[in-house]
Amino acid sequence: MASVSTSFYKMWAHTNLEEFVCPGEEIKVLASACRTSSFQFLDRQPLTVEIEDSGGLTFPDFLYNYDVPLISLRFKKILDKLGVDNLFYKPVYLDCAALGRHEPYILALPPRIRAVRRVYTRLADEDGDESEGRELCRDEHGLKHYKINASEVGNYRIFKLADVIDTDIIVTRDLQAAIKKASLVNVCFSEAEED
Repeated sequence: MASVSTSFYKMWAHTNLEEFVCPGEEIKVLASACRTSSFQFLDRQPLTVEIEDSGGLTFPDFLYNYDVPLISLRFKKILDKLGVDNLFYKPVYLDCAALGRHEPYILALPPRIRAVRRVYTRLADEDGDESEGRELCRDEHGLKHYKINASEVGNYRIFKLADVIDTDIIVTRDLQAAIKKASLVNVCFSEAEED
């Protein structure tokens, strides 16, 4: 029996300080609003941020430090070409005095939508394999695992989930394939569960 590929993927970035630049403390002014996708607390005025001295010197296409998703202009062109139109954008410049660079990035913040079908925990059977799982109630720490209700996603191809406490950015299979084909630097994917 052939396996069915998932319809959704989690998009994430490595935060390897030895290789990639890391935005400095100034970026944290955006963190709280980004964590909850609270667009009403953000403006579209450009922000300039020094990079951390302890970070690397490679400017990748995707950075996701302090819960703030930053994309390169190259990544933005791909999203525009694909018709992705549900993100909040804000110009952010990363400055590196040592290299004399003023790199343009864009805060690309997805909305949170209510598309969680079921919340569960994975149980291991006697052989250590994951079982089907069981329902899990919410607690003060949020939800550990969830399944996405595809019928609630609508035409969004990139989003976060409401009613869960996490910073996962979810993309559809077609968007994941297009981004992957573009060979962007530091854009990683893992499967998200669908119900």
